[in-house]
This record gives sequence, structure tokens and C-alpha cells, in this order.
Amino acid sequence: MVEAQAVRIARARGAMDSMTCTRSMPRMIGLVLLLCAVSGCSPTWPHSNILVPRDTPVSPSVQAFAWRTIETHCSYLPYELEQRSFWAYDTRATAVSADTVYSIKILSELPWKKSEPPATIEMTVALHDGHLRLATLKSSFVVCK
Repeated sequence: MVEAQAVRIARARGAMDSMTCTRSMPRMIGLVLLLCAVSGCSPTWPHSNILVPRDTPVSPSVQAFAWRTIETHCSYLPYELEQRSFWAYDTRATAVSADTVYSIKILSELPWKKSEPPATIEMTVALHDGHLRLATLKSSFVVCK
């Protein structure tokens, strides 16, 4: 009789543990999201595969324009664009009369092949009357026109 009570108590505790786990799941998910927000994980601009520093003066629309420039003006094949990582290591914004001029320097490398030096891409983008225009484009180890 005592054994039967012990089994019932053990089963009841096990059932409570699974219910407690189910109830605490939303709390755990909320905690994980909060930790991601605090740690600096921020959502990326969906139209740009260029990783930029958080405190960059370059707006998301200019970042997307820079990515489209790399896609259309540089001689990367589509699969190369997927394999490579693009890092903006120097971004600047300068006001020139009524225009804003953005200078972006980008490193492009294959993460799994560190024997090759990274390609560098330097571009200057001008914002005039709400329209973006590519002013200069220079590159090394890849042809960009």
C-alpha cells in the first residue's frame, strides 16, 4: 500500500513537472529574445548582404544600393556572391553643398579559404535630391566596372 502511494506521488510530481515546463516555455523564449537584444544582435537590412558596423553613418538604403552595385558591376558569379562574406570596414558620410557623399570600403573574402587575400571594393555614392548615384568604384582582386 505504501509503495502504491509512492508511485502515485511520483507520477503526480512528474505530471506537474511537464506542465510547469510547458508553462515556462514562453518565459524562456522571452528571455532568449531579451538576451539577444541586449547582446547586440540586431536585424540586418534584408536587401544588403554587406555587414556594416552598428554605428555607421550610412543609411540602410545606401547599404542596399551598395549591395546592388556589387551584384551588377563586379564580376562575381551568383554562387560566389552566396559564398563570400562582405564586410564594410570604413564607412563615412560627408555633406558637400546640398548633397551627401558616402564613402564605403568593403572587404570580400571566402570564409573557408583563408589562403587568398580578401578582395577590396571602394565605392563613393552620392545622394542628390533623394536619388542615389554611383560616383566612383575601385576594386582589387575582382573586376568592378
